[in-house]
Amino acid sequence: MSKHLGTRRQPRLSTVPRGLAWGMGGFAAVATLTVLVVSQGVASHDAVATVGATTTGDRTGAQHSAQTHDGPVAERRVEVSRQADRPRSAAYRVEHGASLVLKPAIALARKIDALSPARSSFTIAQANILGSQHTAGTGGFGPGPYRAGITASLLISRGVDVAGLQEVQSDQLAALRAHMPAYTIWPGSSLGNNGERLQIVWRTDRFTMEQSGSVTYVFSSQRIPLPYVLLRDDATGAEFWMITTHNSAGGMEGQRDAATGVEIALINRLRATGLPVIITGDMNEHTEFFCRVAPATGMVAANGGSGVGGCHLPAGPLRVDWIMGGGGVSFSGYRQDAAGLGRASDHYYLYSEVSTTSDWFAPGTTP
Repeated sequence: MSKHLGTRRQPRLSTVPRGLAWGMGGFAAVATLTVLVVSQGVASHDAVATVGATTTGDRTGAQHSAQTHDGPVAERRVEVSRQADRPRSAAYRVEHGASLVLKPAIALARKIDALSPARSSFTIAQANILGSQHTAGTGGFGPGPYRAGITASLLISRGVDVAGLQEVQSDQLAALRAHMPAYTIWPGSSLGNNGERLQIVWRTDRFTMEQSGSVTYVFSSQRIPLPYVLLRDDATGAEFWMITTHNSAGGMEGQRDAATGVEIALINRLRATGLPVIITGDMNEHTEFFCRVAPATGMVAANGGSGVGGCHLPAGPLRVDWIMGGGGVSFSGYRQDAAGLGRASDHYYLYSEVSTTSDWFAPGTTP
């Protein structure tokens, strides 16, 4: 009996079909995975909201993010509509002080200084260097280039800034260039052989040639160019015209008179630009050149004299060489230098300090 009871077949428990069980298991797995993903997303949103509120320095945003750890997801979002009501701090603060205004006297002084004429002061010289052809044979003078070297040395040693030279020959021009590298010499050979006779010299580091030109006149029965330049003082901006000339010698009175007429016309034409004019040269006249030029142009000589109300000659001794200026030109320290007399030339060298004052305007047209 017992045996039969022990081996008795037990009643079978009711079971779920295998297919249905697999389906329910898959559903449970998907549901579990969904819950995990949603939980991670919510946690990430909380972290971003908290960081955003902290980095912006928004006090209300920080408080709100702190509350989101305990409240629903909808309460953790920043209320954008209230952003405009939150205080903002400026990057810097501007405070307006008292305005700085120049005193009328100072402003006027500055304007007058800006409008004032430009001035230039320098040493000027006149030198007839005695052409090479005059000492080609025997005599008491050395060769032309040698004597030109003496002239160059004298001009440099006297501190000459601007000079007018006459009777320059080709070989002497080359000697002058070799001995005076710090100077510009114009016209050089640019006006032809006859144009070499008259040269204008200036220190290259002080002046710049703005314009140049020449007019034709008669010298020793030859038509030659009479050169002029417009120089600008590089330090002050002052400008002035410079002319150099040589009138016929000996009994050629008519040619001298005609040449003086050409020179007067050129002086007045350049003066019409409003700029100072200086002329140097061997005029081959002790008195007549001055007495014609001074009244006709208003020029004065470096050694004095005046043409106002007639001809008032400078004090002697008078030479046939002259330095004259007008239109804002004044002279001082005039001297007649005999250092080269009998060695370099048969003429005295003339030197003077000169000051030029330009008008408030530059020349509008080329004369």
